[in-house]
Amino acid sequence: MSGPLVDILLPTHERPHTVGLAVESVRRQTVADWRLHVVGDGCDDATEAVVRAIDDPRIAFHRLPKAPGFGYANRNRVLQATSAPFVAYMSDDDLWFPDHLAIALAALQDEALTLVASSTLAVRPPGRLDPHFFAHSWSAPGLRALRHWFLGAPNLVHRRELFERLGYWREDLLRFGDREFYNRARASGLGTRLLPDRTLLRFFAQQWSPLYATLDVPPQGAFLQRLSEPGGAERVRAAAAALHLTPAVRRTQVADFTRFLRRSGPRFLRFAWARLRSAPR
Repeated sequence: MSGPLVDILLPTHERPHTVGLAVESVRRQTVADWRLHVVGDGCDDATEAVVRAIDDPRIAFHRLPKAPGFGYANRNRVLQATSAPFVAYMSDDDLWFPDHLAIALAALQDEALTLVASSTLAVRPPGRLDPHFFAHSWSAPGLRALRHWFLGAPNLVHRRELFERLGYWREDLLRFGDREFYNRARASGLGTRLLPDRTLLRFFAQQWSPLYATLDVPPQGAFLQRLSEPGGAERVRAAAAALHLTPAVRRTQVADFTRFLRRSGPRFLRFAWARLRSAPR
């Protein structure tokens, strides 16, 4: 029996309330030829129980001792034992649109491409689509780097050969490994492309994590149901496209950007400067 077309890596620590929904969004992909590796990075019993309760032979659960930081060493340990020609990543609190893998794999039919990144549609409390999140919308000179800063592992699908030419995830990093991996690929000269298709619903942890304990059910459940209905993905995209850039939305963008600068401004400026210096003349 041949192996899967895509190996999918989903790391988790303590997210029993959302990990099952993230896994279900993988199971509802229109591309069915995959194997999902849920990496329990020092995870709790409740998170493991949620994953093991899902009856699908394509899902493997790997419970490992906690690795430093965001557990990049554990990710590499699992990745190095897989062999599918394509690799994708999922998080334990976001949702893929059902056509996420199909769109990425279609783009990778272009042999000049080694990695593609999908575009993101954010969901902000209390459950509102936000197609105008500043990092995904602003394109003025000097600010284009924002979209690359905010791209995470769940956006990425790449050929396995990328590991041979670029190496795996950097285990010396405690955080931001996905950003480093993606931008290392972009700087390498290997073919990469940011796709215009929004195939990831992103629930930013800094906005949502403080709220989960106050909610009877996480918002991912309702959105997963919407995406799974016939024509649901296109209706969600259409609903987002109908949300116009109003003065109130612009004020929200500025407020979000200001909070981002207070939290990560120096790191982002170093990142943007490095990109500027490495750009072709």
